[in-house]
Amino acid sequence: MNRTLRRYAGPWLLLLTVVVLAIGLGIGLAGALAADESESPAAGKVTLKIGWLSEPDNLNMFIGYSDASYEIWSLQYDYLFNERADGTHGPELAVERPTVENGGISPDGKVWTVKIRPDVMWQDGKPLTADDVAFTYNYIIEGGLWNYTLITAGIDHVEAVDPTTVKIVCLKPKADMVFAAIPIIPKHIWENVKPGAAQNTYVSKPPIVGSGPFQVMEFKKSDYVKLVRNPSYWGQEPAVDEILFVYYTNADTMTQDLKMGTIDAAEGLPKAQFSGVKGDGAFGTSAWNVTLFDYLTLNCKEGPSLGNPILRDREFRRALCQAIDRQKLVDIAWSGMAEPGTTIINPGTWTNPDYHWEPSAEQELAFDLEKARQTLDAAGYKDSDGDGVREDKSGKPIKIRLWAPSDSPQEQSEGKLIAGWWKDIGVGVNFEVLDFGTIDERYWNYEGDTYAPDYDAYMATTLGYADPGQTVPWFTTEQIENWNEPCWSNAEYDKLSAEQVSVMDPQQRAEMIWRMQEIMYEEAVYPVLTYPRNMQAYNTDKWEGWTPLGFGGTDGPGPAFMTSYNTETYLNLKPTSESADGGSSSTATVIAIVVVVVIIVGVVVWWTVSRRSRRKETLDEA
Repeated sequence: MNRTLRRYAGPWLLLLTVVVLAIGLGIGLAGALAADESESPAAGKVTLKIGWLSEPDNLNMFIGYSDASYEIWSLQYDYLFNERADGTHGPELAVERPTVENGGISPDGKVWTVKIRPDVMWQDGKPLTADDVAFTYNYIIEGGLWNYTLITAGIDHVEAVDPTTVKIVCLKPKADMVFAAIPIIPKHIWENVKPGAAQNTYVSKPPIVGSGPFQVMEFKKSDYVKLVRNPSYWGQEPAVDEILFVYYTNADTMTQDLKMGTIDAAEGLPKAQFSGVKGDGAFGTSAWNVTLFDYLTLNCKEGPSLGNPILRDREFRRALCQAIDRQKLVDIAWSGMAEPGTTIINPGTWTNPDYHWEPSAEQELAFDLEKARQTLDAAGYKDSDGDGVREDKSGKPIKIRLWAPSDSPQEQSEGKLIAGWWKDIGVGVNFEVLDFGTIDERYWNYEGDTYAPDYDAYMATTLGYADPGQTVPWFTTEQIENWNEPCWSNAEYDKLSAEQVSVMDPQQRAEMIWRMQEIMYEEAVYPVLTYPRNMQAYNTDKWEGWTPLGFGGTDGPGPAFMTSYNTETYLNLKPTSESADGGSSSTATVIAIVVVVVIIVGVVVWWTVSRRSRRKETLDEA
């Protein structure tokens, strides 16, 4: 060996070892450590890790509203009925669907008698009975708990006939009864919580008591939610012992962790990353839209409001809609992973009948800047001083505040495009990106005890209900200060909303829901911008039993998770024979790697310093 090479062989070989370790093992170290910031799975347990870009806004089902919250509740609680848009249903407490023929529904359609499963237990060991079911419904109805009052509309009260029988008494026939996805809660816990506190201040602290297949044990905000298998669950026993929903702020990082096996599935992949994962045989994928839509809400409130009053003018709102190029939003903001939107009831979700309404060519508020200018001219909004900004009826320059949420790069891109088009037609725009908490505060603004929303226009994305007749009531007059974000009122719309819930003939009901969509579209109070596709991927090398929905996939299977509809995925999943540990990263392995690397680096540093010291001594002696 060359003398010079031999002189440096020791440290360089050690350094090479460190490099090899970093390449071979350390690439996934950051992701593994990030995931292991959550509670580490116990040895021998099957742990499923799912990455998401959102998280529960509240574990209390009477306060929370995010999609992530609904996913957690679908695992924590049971529903009396668990109907889906395609007519199938998931696990539910009802033993049999009531019908007029089997005597479960009275001839006048007002009384439903439902048998529930016997021997169902709460996660604290107490029995779940019909008394709990009756309590849940009556608690919502009598307490006016607005998260679910749209679902219980038309129900007068619920009675416990015996431990396994409930009687639901309605004021009139209820067409959406089996779509009433209400988490059944334990009476012995919630009877001590006043309804006012339940929907405002009550904190559901883990471990939370439900009867579903999994129980929430930990929630560390901006980090993870941990659920464990319920050993007393009445239904199919899951092979999964623990579920960790891991929160990410960066979609690219989440995708890389998925590829490295740090997590087992992910929701919200970027298009570029999704395309690469889709071509990898180790993963199943879905680009899906079930009831998801992306919208712009305009403050139309009459009376106390801090919004720009010009938005109460129907013609002004219609001009704003004519200045929105939805196809451009799809192409640029969503990178093609969406479809142009029209109404709050999505196309392609329901059949026989399809509840979606589509405007005719004459009705469509198609993108046309010149027509938008003409609409504003005809409505009396002129640019009298030629500065490029029109004036309102009082002579003041028009200025609209337009907001996009900080956690949605797509809506931020949309906001920039929309602001540019509105400026082109002479409307002044102040575009800002705000966190959704701030937007929420402005929406719920009060002056003393008086509701006075402080916003003009903002963008957001939401999921409608499985039953379209439960989505359209969001915009009734009585829902102003609750679900009615544009604070809009229309007498015909209110009347149709009250009637459609009792119409048992599907075609007749669809015609009423079509008309409601038509009214909203013509009034331009809540322009639906796009129908985005959620992109998810899941590891099929390490897991078997993923159960995609049979609908909702835009170019393949429907979603396998994150819809609150398909609990079956979590019940059916099990590690493949090649991956008995469920694909979870090992904390012990990661720690061992870190220790080895630290020791090696320490040896290299010691050796180098020692050599330099000896060399210095030799030179000094010389």
